[in-house]
Amino acid sequence: MYIQPHMRQLLPLVLIPLATAATLAPKPVKWSVGASVVGVAPGTVAHIVLNADIERGWHLYSLTQKAGGPVPLRIQVTQAPGLSLAAGIDGPKPKKEFDKNFGLATEKYSGKARFVIPILASATARPGPRQLTVSARFQACSETLCHPARTERMKVVMNVQQPR
Repeated sequence: MYIQPHMRQLLPLVLIPLATAATLAPKPVKWSVGASVVGVAPGTVAHIVLNADIERGWHLYSLTQKAGGPVPLRIQVTQAPGLSLAAGIDGPKPKKEFDKNFGLATEKYSGKARFVIPILASATARPGPRQLTVSARFQACSETLCHPARTERMKVVMNVQQPR
């Protein structure tokens, strides 16, 4: 793309405020993991706890939110040798209500929401640490505003212990 020479001087004046605004955008949902290191024995299940602290007046949509409206919460965990998701992710019961902004029934979380992610260490998992990334893709909304969907990533170390 060709940019005329006199426009090149103006480009930083336009791009810098846009980049600054993007980094200063409010984050009404703060994510954290219960522990950054979780121990697990081969052949057993350990649980990663994922916490969402949602500012007053804001909400996010549930893991079971139906398609055709707001972006539902999606929690994913990267794969690591000898580790796998053991079952479904357990979360709080969402509040169900009609949302006039979307014109359909929605399922929402507000306040504090805690999710439990079961991770299975295979019986043949080798001892040692494995780094996992827990990703939460969500859309935060208030009664009058919805932020675009975003993804937050958190690191967790699963320490596979020596078999006894």
